[in-house]
Amino acid sequence: MSAARIARALVHFAPASGAWVPATQAAIAVAGPPAVFAAYGQLHLGLLAAFGALIVLYLSGQSRRERAAKLPVIAVGFLVGTIIGISTGSSLPTSLLAMSIVAVVFSYVSLTFNVGPPGAIFPVLTAGSMGQLTAPVSMGGGGVDPLLIISVVALGVVTGYVVIVAPLALPRVRADDAKLRHDYRWTYSWGSDSVRIFARLTVAIVLAVLASASLGLHHVGWVLLAVISILQKDSDLHLGALRMAQRLIGTALGVCIALVFMLWIPEGFALVAVVGGLVFGFVFFIRSNLMFALMLVTPMALLLVAGGSRPLLEASMSTRIIDTVVGGVVAAVVLYAVGVTRRWGVRGYAPRGASEGV
Repeated sequence: MSAARIARALVHFAPASGAWVPATQAAIAVAGPPAVFAAYGQLHLGLLAAFGALIVLYLSGQSRRERAAKLPVIAVGFLVGTIIGISTGSSLPTSLLAMSIVAVVFSYVSLTFNVGPPGAIFPVLTAGSMGQLTAPVSMGGGGVDPLLIISVVALGVVTGYVVIVAPLALPRVRADDAKLRHDYRWTYSWGSDSVRIFARLTVAIVLAVLASASLGLHHVGWVLLAVISILQKDSDLHLGALRMAQRLIGTALGVCIALVFMLWIPEGFALVAVVGGLVFGFVFFIRSNLMFALMLVTPMALLLVAGGSRPLLEASMSTRIIDTVVGGVVAAVVLYAVGVTRRWGVRGYAPRGASEGV
C-alpha cells in the first residue's frame, strides 16, 4: 500500500447519520455533574462523577427503550470495576492482577454480548484511575476517601442513565423511539471472530501487565487502554495495524492539544465546557475514525484525572505518552506474531509441488 493510501486510510472520515444526537447526550451527561458541583465550589467531585457518567457512551446506536433496559447492567460493571480498582490500588502486584482480570472479563463480555465500542476501555480507565486516587499518598496515590469515590462515581452513573431515559417521559420522544428497532434481551454469541479477538486480547493483556510490572508502571490501566482500543474491534490484521497507527497518532495529537492547557488551564465552568466539548467530539468520531476520536478523548481524560491541577496535568501527560507507547508496542508484537503464525500455516498447508517450485 502506498504512503498516500495509508494517509487517506488514517484520516478517512464518514460520519454516521445522526451522530450528533448521542454526542449531545454524552456531552450533557458527562458535563452535567461537574457543572452542578462547580456551582457549589466542589468541581473536583463533579469531575470524579463524570467517570461514572461515561456509561452514556455505550449502546449509543440503540433505541432509548433498549438502552434503558441494558445500561443498568453496564452500570453495575462500572461500579464493580471501581470497587476492584479501589480495593487493590495500594499494592502494585495486586493492582496489576486486578486490572488484568477487569480487562479480560470486560473484553469477554463486550465481545460475546455485542456491547460494541468503547467496549472494555472505560471500565478499565475508571478502575485504574480510582485505584490511583485512593491509594496512599506514600505510594504515589491521591489518598482520597474510597467511600467518597464510590459515592460520586455512582452518582455519575445515575446521571448518565437519567439523561438517556428521562426524555421518554415526553410523548413525542416515546412515539419516535417506538419506531426504532429494539431488543431487550442480551444475545450471547461466540463466533470465530470473537474467539480470535479474545485470544489476542488475553495474550496482549498478560504481556501488558508483565511489561508494566517490569517497568514499575503503577498506571497499567493506561497501558491496557492502548492495547484494548487497538485489538478489540475485529480480527483483520490490516485493520488492526491501521488502528494501532491511529491510536498512537491520535494520542500524540491529543497530548499536543493538552499542551495548550499548560499555557491556560481552564477552571470552573470553563473546564466543564471544555470537557463537554471534547466528549461531544469523541462520541461524534468514535464510529468513523479512531484517530480523531482519540485526539479528543485524550485531553478529556487528562483533564478529568488532573481535576484542574496543573502539576497533576503535567505528570499525567508524560506518563500518558509512555503508557501509550508501551501498549502500542505490546499490541504490535501480538499482531506481528499472528501474522507470522498465519504465514507459517499457509506454508505448512501448501501443496507439495508448490513448495518444491513446481
